[in-house]
Amino acid sequence: MLDTVSAAARSAAHPQAIEHFDVLIAGAGISGIGGAYHLTTQRPGTSFVVLEAQHSFGGTWLTHRYPGIRSDSDLYTFGYRFKPWTGKPIATAAEIRAYMGEVIDDNDLARHIRYGHRIVAARWSSADNRWSIEAVRTDSGESVRITANFLWMCQGYYRHTEGYTPNWPGMSEFKGRIVHPQTWPDDLDYAGKKVVVIGSGATAATVVPAIAPSCD
Repeated sequence: MLDTVSAAARSAAHPQAIEHFDVLIAGAGISGIGGAYHLTTQRPGTSFVVLEAQHSFGGTWLTHRYPGIRSDSDLYTFGYRFKPWTGKPIATAAEIRAYMGEVIDDNDLARHIRYGHRIVAARWSSADNRWSIEAVRTDSGESVRITANFLWMCQGYYRHTEGYTPNWPGMSEFKGRIVHPQTWPDDLDYAGKKVVVIGSGATAATVVPAIAPSCD
């Protein structure tokens, strides 16, 4: 007989024990990894966990994959003070992730990070003087409950699942393909085609030089 009971239903029927940590860090991006390092070195003995919704660390530098993606500011000031940057001032996403990976490995931070855990709720209790956090495992839908004395929000400001796209008059009548750089498709073929880039911010300054040689 097939087991048609969902992971969420099984979790509700057999709830897991609630774990407690001194600190819960939301996000394993540049801020979350830095926070984990400082907790390890400045507050030894503090129990903490890092919950990351994605399958790996990096935050923006993992999820944003548009052509030419790189830092907007120099890594000498954007990087960690405790690990001075030694490469070129402006770094690619791959270089930044490699740099973060070294911090994780050098300081044994991987054991504190739980990937594929998306936080769905956080509630503060003045009576208990602690946070109650609910997360969902992205691979199974299983519910995870954790309490913490401190909740350190390092998740950034992007909605990684979908970037903001305004609704312009006539947009639905456009016959071409509309692409948001935040969710750049791997199969996008712009070679020899006319491309219009809307906006002139940091992302445009990165994308245009990368795709211009191939476009019409």
